[in-house]
Amino acid sequence: MFPQDHGFIIKVGGSLIDHAPMIARTIWESKRNVLIIPGGGIFADLVRKWEVSDSAAHFMAIAAMDQYGWFLSSYGLPVTTAPRFEGHPVIFLPYQDLMRTDPLAHSWDVTSDTISAYYAHVMGAPLLILKSVDYIHTPDGDVSMVRPGIETNDLDPAFISYVERHHLYGFIMRGSDRARLVGFLRGEEVPGTWFGGTL
Repeated sequence: MFPQDHGFIIKVGGSLIDHAPMIARTIWESKRNVLIIPGGGIFADLVRKWEVSDSAAHFMAIAAMDQYGWFLSSYGLPVTTAPRFEGHPVIFLPYQDLMRTDPLAHSWDVTSDTISAYYAHVMGAPLLILKSVDYIHTPDGDVSMVRPGIETNDLDPAFISYVERHHLYGFIMRGSDRARLVGFLRGEEVPGTWFGGTL
């Protein structure tokens, strides 16, 4: 589990948009020191429908993350454009920072999964990824630990190599299950998939 006194990042997958009120409320009530990074979800899906350059698609999809972030904020969470912990849950809108720093490849191989891993690396923090799966799926079945070289469609293509290269660690779990989310935020063991080891 993540240390109770350590700030960490929570990436809220775009597929969880129907559960946004519950997720926002649960994270806020936990009072944990977390930076929430929104996925792109339906907003990024619109970008995929158009034939635009790789760079345009990259930044349009990041702008879509900001849109999802504003949507999450409508359920009571504050927003920030600075990647820093503030002692309480806050939603990070990454567009301005990524326009300025531009650290990642302009490709659909890099989506909000790898972007959240990038900020975990920058901030030296663990990463909790909320998705719509119980475990990461591979051709050989569900896994409780991400290993180098595994094949999965549940994470973007750049994520696993980025995590391995930067020695990041974290956990992936179903975000629509309130009991599990509450449990994890309390430091309890819940079903899911670790990457990079555990504490």
